[in-house]
Amino acid sequence: MSTVIRFPLLCVLLALAFPVSSNDLLNGVLQQAIGQAITQGVQKPGGVEQLFKSVTGQSSTGDEAGRAPGGAAGKFENGAAFHAEYIVQAWKTPISAGTLPGESGSAKGRINPKTGYGGKLSEPGAAAMRARLDRMYGLLLKQPPLVNVQGVSLMQGGSFGGKRGAATKTAVMASLMVYAFPINLENKATVRDADGSYYTPGEGDNLNIVVNDPHDLANPVVLGTYNGLTVLRRGGGYRLVVLNTDRPLLVNGELNKDLIDPLRPASDIQFMVIYMGAASPTWSSIGKGTLHPASGPGRMLGVMFNTDWPGLLKQVN
Repeated sequence: MSTVIRFPLLCVLLALAFPVSSNDLLNGVLQQAIGQAITQGVQKPGGVEQLFKSVTGQSSTGDEAGRAPGGAAGKFENGAAFHAEYIVQAWKTPISAGTLPGESGSAKGRINPKTGYGGKLSEPGAAAMRARLDRMYGLLLKQPPLVNVQGVSLMQGGSFGGKRGAATKTAVMASLMVYAFPINLENKATVRDADGSYYTPGEGDNLNIVVNDPHDLANPVVLGTYNGLTVLRRGGGYRLVVLNTDRPLLVNGELNKDLIDPLRPASDIQFMVIYMGAASPTWSSIGKGTLHPASGPGRMLGVMFNTDWPGLLKQVN
């Protein structure tokens, strides 16, 4: 082993030797070790990969990358089980998220910079809301899981009006969706763009950001909190709630019927509900700790739980 990585590796091994050390401490030491190795010139093929494997016993590009040991669940801040935390933690240090196995997994993904929306685009405040959602999309593309994506391509969509086709005169209801389509280089329908990126038509998981729509808060079951934000159950997954109001989300355990302030401008984002749209097998894989962090849904979860949503909201609202 090269002498330039012995000391960082020794630091991590010492951290592993003390069971009283927290996971946060270990993650910090690992980040410092990898960063020091890169700074000191470990740039030969497999250099950083070998360091990661030596320290963790895992490959940063294999199926096991980012997997929770034994599929063990993480915890929300209130102590409730959080099965997707191993994915969230992997994206805190993107090198540990790795890439999907196979040639398709390392293929550069197309990122569509254009935005498009359907629905009630002519209602008062819709134009200003669209501008906010466009800025939000641009900021989301700067989040680590969506930067220089490999193995998936990214598309955007959106709509105006409530989930039940409703509109309101007091607040514009709208949604922004970011889709992740898996790349399959063996598929004859796969398109290679001039910049070397790929796109394979088909179906993909998506990250949904819904604004000002109380229907997306129906039947709230609180799972816990994460980074100070309330997490509600949504089928087999999660709904993350970001409030931009002094009004409480719940009153006596029920959704606050007066959550929307009618005196604020219609284009204000008063609250957001963020969730990932995925099929049941995806949630089953997350529960088992086998979903790869670099997969489409892994990237969506990385964005969902690592983004500073209150800070992002301040930039666009």
